[in-house]
Amino acid sequence: MLECKTRGKAKMNLRDFEYFSFLGDMLSFTLVAKKFNVSQPSVSYAVKRLEEYYGCNLIEKSSLHRSILLTREGQILKKQLKSILEEFKMVEKAIEHAKQQKVYVGFPSLIKTRVFSKLFKTEDNVEIISNFELISGSSTDLLSKLLSGHLELSLLGSVTPIKHPDLNVKLLYSYEFKIYVSEDNPLAQKSQITFKEALAYPFILLEDGLSHTKAFDHLNDKHHGKAKVLVHFSDINTIGQLVKSNVGITLMTPYLPFQNMKGLVEISLVPEDREMFYVQYAFLKKSVINDNFTKLIQVLDNLSNKDGLLY
Repeated sequence: MLECKTRGKAKMNLRDFEYFSFLGDMLSFTLVAKKFNVSQPSVSYAVKRLEEYYGCNLIEKSSLHRSILLTREGQILKKQLKSILEEFKMVEKAIEHAKQQKVYVGFPSLIKTRVFSKLFKTEDNVEIISNFELISGSSTDLLSKLLSGHLELSLLGSVTPIKHPDLNVKLLYSYEFKIYVSEDNPLAQKSQITFKEALAYPFILLEDGLSHTKAFDHLNDKHHGKAKVLVHFSDINTIGQLVKSNVGITLMTPYLPFQNMKGLVEISLVPEDREMFYVQYAFLKKSVINDNFTKLIQVLDNLSNKDGLLY
């Protein structure tokens, strides 16, 4: 907390806070003025308004009088301004979204097909979801957009449950990664194998950067990188067809295309080699919650293993 007395005589604005925040980093009125394309006196007056409002000096000249320094009170204000300015930006984005009447929700490309098959089963759900603009992408990209305020909510897939101090996160479901082989592959006779046994065959995998490749890399690292990767594909059906033809094997979650594809055999990994895939939804703790947002959350909360989302 600032220890100087707040007088409240000067009228401040958001720009004053922005000038001071950058001044605390640059320690130069000239550089701050250049950054915001304003005159140097504009920055000086902004600092004076803040000093009048808080009733104390926020800056002081260095002993050489060639640069400025923040006082103890100035350092405290600078530290607090980060969260203050972030709050303002979130409010601006929320208002802008409201003006556009668009609320953006993220759905990872590999998850949305399965989730949509459940969400769109009732007219009520369709009506609720029609109030949102749906954005596809990888979970990594969607998480970044969510944290930057470009999404209001997003479904996210990950190999470990997502935790972040700025997010409310609700786990929807989780399931094991499986090894899939052709029915002509010798491994097809087994219901459970070690990852070491799978290393005898080349892998056909989803493209890099997805949770599936992260799970694979984790297992491969445990076995000193001995796995042979034949090729990466973005299309699940292509991977399924190649595995079915016994070109290679794959590590995959139980997607519908694989479950419905004849000629493929699903094999569990032993507990010590087991990798999990988690699907959760997340939204910023600072999000503005309206009726449509609440209804969407209720719809998502109804998605669970017991509701048959997985199979």
